[in-house]
Amino acid sequence: MAFFTLDDRSLRLDTSTLGLNEKPLIEKLWTLIEAHGHDLDSAALGLYPCPDFGYFALSDRYWRGALCIYFAGFSRAFVEAGAGFLEPWLFNSRHAVELSLKGCILYVTWYEELLTKPLTNGYKAEIEKIDNDHNISGLYSKYDKKVKKLMQNWGTDILGEPLEDDGWLLSERSQKILQELSEIDPQGFNFRYPSIKSFITKFDDGKESEVPIQKLLKTSWKWDETELFTETGLPKKQGIAFTHVKVVNALHDLISELSGIQDQHDAFYAYLDEVQRCL
Repeated sequence: MAFFTLDDRSLRLDTSTLGLNEKPLIEKLWTLIEAHGHDLDSAALGLYPCPDFGYFALSDRYWRGALCIYFAGFSRAFVEAGAGFLEPWLFNSRHAVELSLKGCILYVTWYEELLTKPLTNGYKAEIEKIDNDHNISGLYSKYDKKVKKLMQNWGTDILGEPLEDDGWLLSERSQKILQELSEIDPQGFNFRYPSIKSFITKFDDGKESEVPIQKLLKTSWKWDETELFTETGLPKKQGIAFTHVKVVNALHDLISELSGIQDQHDAFYAYLDEVQRCL
């Protein structure tokens, strides 16, 4: 039975079929629909063609999704006090960062190709290289090296002035925020699953070996400021409580800088497109 119906005449919500955790969330968000209206009931997946292969647009969608989850949790739409919304909020935030970095890498890979092939429209083999790479610290390091190398080697009369060193890289603080986010979740698994891979030492016939096990991520309200990262306020290990308001502000600062870098690439693409048209 449908708990939510929309037709030409009305919009209806039947809360009698909702679970205990669903009801407060949907009732809270329903007030937004009543106050601001609603979207169409039709939808379409996908992205429009673009040089970053859609990574920037999808990054923005995940970040906005993260903000929706965060403020739903902060407004007590989740039944758990100070919990419940944290994992999906942090996963979406981290994934937005990962997608943004991958889009940036695709752009600079295209710039590298332009040095020898000024009319190339971008070779997408790089997608295969980064598709299964989820370490955001490693992704940024790769991007950083590529950009700095391009600044040194851009010298081409065909494509115009060399790249300036302003606006292409993260500030020192944002790099620290990214590094801390990477340390707490190196491969994008810690906010997605209830456990993490750990190892125990076992002895069999006198031989020592490391055996992988799944370790439950237990909830704890222990407060220890020395176990919190400086820039983000995220916990360095499981079982430490933290102040989520500091975290969301730090993540917003990081995403804002990444958005600025994305804008830089989009503007440079528009310039290079005009150059190529004249060749």
